[in-house]
Amino acid sequence: MKYLVLIFVILLLASLCPQVSAATIDNSTVQYYVNVYNSRIDTAPDILKTLVGDQRIALNITRNDGSIYRTGFIMQNAHISNTVNGNITDPTISINATEDSIDRIHSSSDPISTFQQERSYGGINIQGNTLTTKAELGIVLSNADVLRFFYNMFFG
Repeated sequence: MKYLVLIFVILLLASLCPQVSAATIDNSTVQYYVNVYNSRIDTAPDILKTLVGDQRIALNITRNDGSIYRTGFIMQNAHISNTVNGNITDPTISINATEDSIDRIHSSSDPISTFQQERSYGGINIQGNTLTTKAELGIVLSNADVLRFFYNMFFG
C-alpha cells in the first residue's frame, strides 16, 4: 500500500514545467517541488501518509533534444528525505517519460485524463520493480480520485 508516493512523482513530473519546458528542468527546479510536497504532505490524512511509506523512485525524462534528465527520490515516512542526482540504485518504482508528454499533461485542462492517455500511448511508463508494487500500481493508476487528491496537494 505504499504506492501512493507514485502519485506524487507523477504530479511532480507534470508540475516541473509550470513556466519552463522539460529541457530546462534542473536539480534546483526539482528541489523546489520536493519542498512543496514535503511542506504539504503533513496536511494529508494520516491514512494516506501511512500508505505513502518508504520508496526508492527512479525518474528519467527524455527531452526533445534526445538527452535524458535522471533523478531519484528516497521516501521516508511519507516525506522525500533525499533527492539523488542521476541514477538511483535499486529503485522500487521506475518512471520514464518524454518531455512532450509532460508538456501535454501540464497544459491540459484535464491533467488527470491527459496523464492516463499519455500512459496508454507510451509517453509515460511507470513500472513497479517488486511483485507487490506492480500489483498496487495497477490499482492506483486507474483511480482518478486518488490522482486528483495529490494533484490538489500541489495546485489546489
